[in-house]
Amino acid sequence: MKVIIACGGTGGHLFPGLAVAEALTSRRHQVQLLVSDKAVDQAALAALTTASGPSAVGVQSLPAIGWGGSRQWIRFCYRLARSTKRCADVCDEFRPDAILGMGGFTSAPAVLAARWRRTRTLIHESNAVPGKANRWAGRFADHVAVGMADCARFFGNKPVTVTGTPIRSALRRGKVAGAHERLGLERDRLTVLVAGGSQGAHAINEAMAGALPWLDEWRQRTQFLHLSGARDEPFLRAAYEENGQVAKVMGFCEHMELAYSAADLVVGRSGAATLTEIAAFGLPSILIPFPHAAGNHQLCNARVFERAGAARLIEQSQLTPERDAAGQRLAAAIIGLLSDDSRRARMAAATSALAVSDAEQRIAALIEQHAH
Repeated sequence: MKVIIACGGTGGHLFPGLAVAEALTSRRHQVQLLVSDKAVDQAALAALTTASGPSAVGVQSLPAIGWGGSRQWIRFCYRLARSTKRCADVCDEFRPDAILGMGGFTSAPAVLAARWRRTRTLIHESNAVPGKANRWAGRFADHVAVGMADCARFFGNKPVTVTGTPIRSALRRGKVAGAHERLGLERDRLTVLVAGGSQGAHAINEAMAGALPWLDEWRQRTQFLHLSGARDEPFLRAAYEENGQVAKVMGFCEHMELAYSAADLVVGRSGAATLTEIAAFGLPSILIPFPHAAGNHQLCNARVFERAGAARLIEQSQLTPERDAAGQRLAAAIIGLLSDDSRRARMAAATSALAVSDAEQRIAALIEQHAH
């Protein structure tokens, strides 16, 4: 079987797509990836390996489309038509049995081209609320796979399967022995992982800096692994030093399996990929959704975890604009969980219950089912 996977543009679309590609190649299928020419896609693909070897997966890049509002309607239509024609050309050359769209701007033209070529199509939506591309593509897809059951209602009468969201193979292997030592952390301290995504999150960084004075009594028992983004790394490193807190501040972490393995508590955003990874490691969390995410989907994602008893939700509006007040509120939430081992254990169990360990295999099986 031959499958095209359109998965570029952001890590949240790309990495699940790569995981499905790995699953398909392990099942002896041929895969062609449609990605963007963004740096995040190219860097990830440079490190791509599969059980069948690097040559098992082909790669094609699509130009960005980007919806710039109604004033750029003509430009948008031109770019969509150009990308759709490019996808159709790839279909003519590769002759796929099915096309899978993972959301984002590479997904829409791929689904449209598949419709044009009468090829079976599926889409996958990771979030509790679908993005614009998948809302549109869902009208033409033969089947919809979703990471969260809450999302199914957005696709009307379209057939939907809850598959979970795939994650990178390194994260599927579970906790890594010696993670503390490899990260330069102390094993006998409670470790708080603060992560705002690959670019960091300035609002979380500011709130965390403001929280440090309120965590003074915990200096001997805690340590922080703070993934700050490059811009905020210097000021955060200084803030931890000034407050006498043990911390490792990193602009970016290439080995998140180590970070999750060392963590006792996570403070971070609530994108679908992040939540899937937290669930895979069974970690309690304090979630601070990015308020400007499309359709406010991060807030909806966080509420799924909050309802399950897996996370404490704090909206970003509660952490702004005054740093001291925001810091005190965040510190209180952190202390409340660090001081209650049984509560953290209950949250960890609830988080683990949300994990789907074989999402990529479920999607691969769904593709096989619909391609014939």
